[in-house]
Amino acid sequence: MKKFLVIAMVAYFAISGFSASNACAFFKSTKFSVFVVDENEEPLSGVRVGVGFEKNTGWSTDSSGQQGMTDSDGKLTFSGQSNGHITYGGRKDGYYPSYYDYDFKDLGAFGWEPWNPELKVVMRKIENPVPMYARHAGMEREIRVPELNKDIGFDLVVSDWVAPFGEGKNADLVLNLEKNFINTKSFWAVLTLKFSNINDGIIKVKENLDGGSIFKLPRFAPDYGYQKSIKFMRSRSGANIKKSYSSDDNYLFRIRSKEGDNGIVGLYGKIRGVIEVGDLRDSNPEIYFKYYLNPDGTKNLEFDPSQNLFKKLPMLEQVKEP
Repeated sequence: MKKFLVIAMVAYFAISGFSASNACAFFKSTKFSVFVVDENEEPLSGVRVGVGFEKNTGWSTDSSGQQGMTDSDGKLTFSGQSNGHITYGGRKDGYYPSYYDYDFKDLGAFGWEPWNPELKVVMRKIENPVPMYARHAGMEREIRVPELNKDIGFDLVVSDWVAPFGEGKNADLVLNLEKNFINTKSFWAVLTLKFSNINDGIIKVKENLDGGSIFKLPRFAPDYGYQKSIKFMRSRSGANIKKSYSSDDNYLFRIRSKEGDNGIVGLYGKIRGVIEVGDLRDSNPEIYFKYYLNPDGTKNLEFDPSQNLFKKLPMLEQVKEP
């Protein structure tokens, strides 16, 4: 009888297009615990945690879900069959959702490792989201560098170059693009970002934008530490590719600054990711960047997506993350 069952299972997987490794992955069990905390590392109870167990189907993948509520210690345990990849996240009133994924180590016929790891979920509180100018600039309406090797101002409120190249009135960002394109395996480009006012500037913030809370970057802009300029460089010489930035680079900035009675006053904002330069084969390449600008003069960087001060943005330029 046992021999018959083994033969039947092998026949099933052969007909279904499963390999032996896929069959093994389909049946392996996983177990893990979720530990939910707030920004101060304090446990959060009553968080609704959802989990997806990914499975191989032979042609693609499918997933099955489970959910539950964290206990008074902020913990909850799940178990289920998967191919070693899981997704999980938490939701709670008054907090921003957080999402993660995790890959177990494959031990072949012996299952997945580790068994019952504790996976942390960090939830950030919704405190004071405010209206902002927020835009994924260049994603639908082209923003091309008007001239190379020239300082040109960009107005973040108008979202355009300053005259005579556009409708902008304030040179909030001053951009200068230099480039040399020979072919797709030999080129270089340097985009320099500078500022108009003596106390304007930018600060680099390292943060992975994949996973975790949907509210990224610091809640408030700092008073000090702003650089006067920054360069975004990329080049290629044969197989040698170089960039001066990475996927977890983000930025906080201060513009329109001046000395006030109680110190420096200005407008603060953030750039999610870097300022990307498009196809260098173009004589006037496009640029793309996702920025947020708080016009109320405070250092608050918590954006309310339902109150974007840019109205009727094209779909690809809309900003939905706080």
